[in-house]
Amino acid sequence: MRFIFNDSELNLTAGLLIKDGQTISIRAKTLLVLKYLITHKAKIVSKQEILASVWHDVVVQEQVLVQSIKEIRDLLGSHVIKTYPRQGYQWTAELNDISKQYSFFGKPVNRASLVQIAALLLLAIIGLVVYSLASNNSSTKAAKFTVAFLPIINDMPDDIHDWVPLQGMDYLSAGLKKSSQLQLIPRVALLQSLPFANQENFQHSDSQKLPLLAQALKVDLLVQTRLRGYPQDFQLDYSFYLGQRVEQGVILAADIATALEQLVQKIALRFDPDAIKTSQPYISNFSNEAFARGIELYLQREYLQASTFFATALQSNTDLLAARRYLAASYINSGDIEQGITLMKVNISQARHKQMHREEIRSHLMIGVLIIHRYQNDSQASDDLTEAELYIQLTKTLAEQYQDTLFIAYALEELAKIRRLQQQYQQAIPLLAAAMQYHKEFKGSYGQTRALIELALIAFAQDKETLGQDYFSQATTIANQNGVATNKVAILLAQAQVALTAQQIEQAKAYGEQAKAIAIKAKSNVLIAQVSAWLAENNSYQVN
Repeated sequence: MRFIFNDSELNLTAGLLIKDGQTISIRAKTLLVLKYLITHKAKIVSKQEILASVWHDVVVQEQVLVQSIKEIRDLLGSHVIKTYPRQGYQWTAELNDISKQYSFFGKPVNRASLVQIAALLLLAIIGLVVYSLASNNSSTKAAKFTVAFLPIINDMPDDIHDWVPLQGMDYLSAGLKKSSQLQLIPRVALLQSLPFANQENFQHSDSQKLPLLAQALKVDLLVQTRLRGYPQDFQLDYSFYLGQRVEQGVILAADIATALEQLVQKIALRFDPDAIKTSQPYISNFSNEAFARGIELYLQREYLQASTFFATALQSNTDLLAARRYLAASYINSGDIEQGITLMKVNISQARHKQMHREEIRSHLMIGVLIIHRYQNDSQASDDLTEAELYIQLTKTLAEQYQDTLFIAYALEELAKIRRLQQQYQQAIPLLAAAMQYHKEFKGSYGQTRALIELALIAFAQDKETLGQDYFSQATTIANQNGVATNKVAILLAQAQVALTAQQIEQAKAYGEQAKAIAIKAKSNVLIAQVSAWLAENNSYQVN
């Protein structure tokens, strides 16, 4: 998002204001407030609405919002935001959107855009040369090891983590500056050097060109990161570009801050000369690099190739239980469910021995879910549900023992599904109500949609069509509020299945096509494959 405003350029993607020949970096939280006001400029937005969106992860006083509003007015003028007493704020200034006038990494652009980009790059090169000379002059010894963080690529399936790319980048920079003597390329200098106009283009960039970018920046280490997962269950993929060499790895954590802190520690211990003197010599973590490469192939649905890398990672490090879980999923997604379940049982034993509680809990849940799916689609004996219930109950017991509320909620939902399949509807409903209460407590409460879908299916099974449509409507509202493509698709496919059961063939197909359009817009290969399988009447099941 880029705008021309009062002869200044406002770049909401990079968090920069170019004004009177100066480039000003906008503080991360203030940038989010600015984005929210501009995005919702057609209405008055209350203070609580902005606080809930920007500071959803912490409890703060209204003063923090007042400070951000003051910063915006100081930068752009007091007239840009109108205050409505006891109501809130509204953006009132005219903006000229120039976002679509630019391109990224070789895509066609018009002549005016090329001139602007060339001028920007020239300015950046001059700035970096001056920066480099100043750094060299300030040191009588060899130049310090330089590090640059790219904005974090946000692959979270929602809109509530829009703050991650720049604020996460700042978090990494601040953490590394505090814990090491490494020299960081400032955010302004870096973002001016990146030939992209908007975050969407940047996120889908060709990673093969990043070594060239590292060379252009003359930086020793260029760090690219990608955040995946769901609230309370995050995965941070990282790549270190070191000249012509690339090192990769994966960090698993229950919160984003922990994942970023672990990455900072890895970089400091790996590259800071002071830390290297007091630590063991660096040994390449081959297992983690193989694991990271396997995940790349897995997300491209290249399960056979991915399984080779996961198996290699396990040979190097038998304690890398997440790699065994992905290996099991690769087998399952290739059609070998029994082999996948066998591997997950090994994971349970290993996790229990290593006291890796969440991996043990997750493995129980995964086996239970797979058995439920097999029962639904392969006409297995009813004993399968009894076996599935055993694993799900163990999931719930372990999750309660270790106070892992996310997996308590997941277990309750799967137990409710079992009750629905057994037509024990009255027993299923309180389980789903309990699951929804847990999801309401999480940052990003869109997990409620899973329970609402189950409640809708129960209502339709009882011929309560109006109630069922109401549950679907509630689920859709929550998914839309949080911008969760995964849940939007799940709701539409559930509605499609209900319509199909009622012999409403055209309506079912319409729901399926809507789901496909959402999956394509989200650029999610997993969602596209899921919807395509449904439209082709293929009961294939993808484990993620």
